[in-house]
Amino acid sequence: MQIKIALILSIILFEWSNADKLLFIQAIWRHGSRTPVNCNWNCEYFLQNDLLNGELTPTGMRQHFSLGQWMKKRYIKDYKLLNETYNASEIVVYSTDVNRTIMSAMSNLQGMYSNNGPNIPNVSDNYLIPPNPGAKSPTDIGQSAIHYNLQILPIHMKEAITDEGLLSILICPKGYEMFSQNMESNLTMNVIQKAQNTLTQFCNEMNIDPLEFNIFTLTEYMDTFYSCIYNDYPMPSTLTQTTFKQADSLYALTIALQLYQTWQQISIFSSPFFESLLSYFDSALNQSQIQNQYKYIIYSAHDINVQLIASALNFTSAECMAQVYLGQEVNNKNCIYTYPGFASNIIWELWQDDISHDHYIKILYNGTEMNLCNTDSKQCSYQLFKQLILNQKYDFQKECQDIDPIIQQKVPIWMTTLIIIFLVIFLALLFYICYLFRQLKQKNIKTLNEDQRNLNQYYDS
Repeated sequence: MQIKIALILSIILFEWSNADKLLFIQAIWRHGSRTPVNCNWNCEYFLQNDLLNGELTPTGMRQHFSLGQWMKKRYIKDYKLLNETYNASEIVVYSTDVNRTIMSAMSNLQGMYSNNGPNIPNVSDNYLIPPNPGAKSPTDIGQSAIHYNLQILPIHMKEAITDEGLLSILICPKGYEMFSQNMESNLTMNVIQKAQNTLTQFCNEMNIDPLEFNIFTLTEYMDTFYSCIYNDYPMPSTLTQTTFKQADSLYALTIALQLYQTWQQISIFSSPFFESLLSYFDSALNQSQIQNQYKYIIYSAHDINVQLIASALNFTSAECMAQVYLGQEVNNKNCIYTYPGFASNIIWELWQDDISHDHYIKILYNGTEMNLCNTDSKQCSYQLFKQLILNQKYDFQKECQDIDPIIQQKVPIWMTTLIIIFLVIFLALLFYICYLFRQLKQKNIKTLNEDQRNLNQYYDS
């Protein structure tokens, strides 16, 4: 018995001493639950309650707080990749310039570092207050810098028109041409034909004109319904569970069908993101001897980002999702045929083999390790992974440079108003000057005629 125990302990000790090392992680996620963004079902209710704005809800905050705690357990407690307290040299956070993605990142990081913020140094209270008259340092929070010992973290954003990494699909006008082509493709037509009964039933139950309805407008309704379900907003009493489930199975594939139907589309729009991803991985490997290097890169984004990157990694595709919907044989072994719901996430882990010291990648989709590099393995050597990504890479700038961007910077309303007023005044002044000039010209002609007449009379006399 003692021999068996000793043998088991020796095996455990051997495996522990020869464990591979986690070096670096990157993650992209969708924001948490939000308010609706489409004015369709119950629009007046959402407008009256200021809810038609796509803002992160308390449900969405909790979702990302919980995801942050999941990340904390895996990467702080279990693998000990990150410090228990926030270290600015370890983490970089990027977000699209949208409230719900920014607040999702904040909520997520509070889950990782909740109640573990910094304490103030032993300095005079005079140094803890702003120069405003009457300002006081709170006395009920002890040494915590902020109440409840919260940890504040920086989040980096780019203006939408310059955010190639996370908003490439909106920046490149070529995408809008592709969207139009996708909506008329054979694959789309097959799905539309299969969906006719669902669309008809949905319109009947929701009292909608079927002539102004298609699978993409259905998606907008389903988007609203998911906001209702997750946030306890009213749902239509006339919509049956059967019709909802049928519509939901269609809703799952519409983003891929509309935006990412071909491999070229996927490759073009994912290239800027993968350029950033590989750059951080390469930096991590080249600086492996440097202390306090970055260990965790975060991208807080949207459903279209998660769907795009999952497609680029061959975890899913519009084709395989359509095959599931149409009841056909599915060719893609990895096919994720569900919609990337709130807080869906993809995590890349860079590991080093303890024996060979080679580097390899693991990728988790919503916490589940995926088969990689077109194999049945959960691991892929970093060099092979990198080469596969580079093989599908497009020159995003070249593909999109010929047409001016669709997204334009917004001009403030006050500036637009001033410009209009200026133009009105300018035109009025211009007409007035023309009027004076015409009057003066007529007066001069009249005077000249009188002078000529007087001169003629003089000679006649």
